[in-house]
Amino acid sequence: MKIKNNLSSLKFTRKKNIDYSIDDFFKIELFNPITQKNYFSQYDFSILKKKKYRVHVFGMGGSSLSSKLLMQFLAPEKINTKLFIYDNPSPIQLESNLSKINISKNDLFIFISKSGNTVETKFFLHWIIRYLKKKNIKNYFEYFLFITENKKNYLNNFALKNKIKTFEHDPNIGGRFSIFSITALLPIIALGYSLERLLYSFKKAKSQVQKNHSKLANNIFSSQNYEKNKNLNIVIGLNYHDRLRVLNEWYRQIFAESLGKNKKAVNYISAFGSIDQHSQFQLFIDGPRDKQFIFFKINNSTKPIKSIKDLLIDHNLLSTLEKGAIKTLELEKFLVNQLIIDEHFDDYAYLLIYLIFDIYLRSKNEKINFLDQPAVEVLKKNTRA
Repeated sequence: MKIKNNLSSLKFTRKKNIDYSIDDFFKIELFNPITQKNYFSQYDFSILKKKKYRVHVFGMGGSSLSSKLLMQFLAPEKINTKLFIYDNPSPIQLESNLSKINISKNDLFIFISKSGNTVETKFFLHWIIRYLKKKNIKNYFEYFLFITENKKNYLNNFALKNKIKTFEHDPNIGGRFSIFSITALLPIIALGYSLERLLYSFKKAKSQVQKNHSKLANNIFSSQNYEKNKNLNIVIGLNYHDRLRVLNEWYRQIFAESLGKNKKAVNYISAFGSIDQHSQFQLFIDGPRDKQFIFFKINNSTKPIKSIKDLLIDHNLLSTLEKGAIKTLELEKFLVNQLIIDEHFDDYAYLLIYLIFDIYLRSKNEKINFLDQPAVEVLKKNTRA
């Protein structure tokens, strides 16, 4: 991964760094799946060795976003063909997706709720049961898997009563940071991907971040200091490549839920390529000067567009639009960070850990606990069913 920014052209002198420990960072429980030896030996994957499934994942926030985050990079063409993500309790979306396929024993329905009591997951579960009954699907509980904490809750009680196989959700890992855990990886493994190969990429990325953490932290602290010095309260993340679209959504979630805990919190806005270039850039450029920008990029060469042939080359047009957006923002003297990776899962894993490291250092700077979500818990209590 390469990091580029225009701080030198903005003539900004960085202040002192904040003390942190990279060893303490990797001791956080969210990294247990890649730091603890034989972590995944507690799980019985034998059911997944028989076949490659078409997988339906039901869960809110990180419970479903984590699998989508990985698959969108690994094989975006499998989203909504082999992997279906249901993260909004919309009967229209459910009916639309399921009516297009013939349900068979190759379909696997995975319901995820850390607490086991999430109202949306209850809705998904009983909506699917009703749907399968209507379609005269027999023994449908054999198609179900649950992921939830090992404690008395709705999903566990339901599983015991109906003999549904359940995988334990690590109680120490929250949904938005579950990308290395069973929550994210079970659907990916069910599609036929190797757990060992995925873990290899995560562990390799961890080692690289440990090796380069001082340089990475320097960039993060520089941007944060500029942000404070200029009283910026909005970070806008942009991507022009489909493989990175869900990454931007995920970073928005971990940014908002981890850091949005006081009245001085910075807002994160995710924007997608050409669509938002034609709808929001007027405001971005001529609106209030309260923003900085992050571009999530895949390393593609850009060829000048002089003909229709040049226009149609792979990602040439998108890369050209991206290049133009960066140039425009830099000329307007906005802070622009570019996070550039090769189109390889090892580099993607490195970027994922870097972004968690970024959140961690921001939380150290703001003296807040980035792992809890008190306002969300209040909201959940007010919407129990």
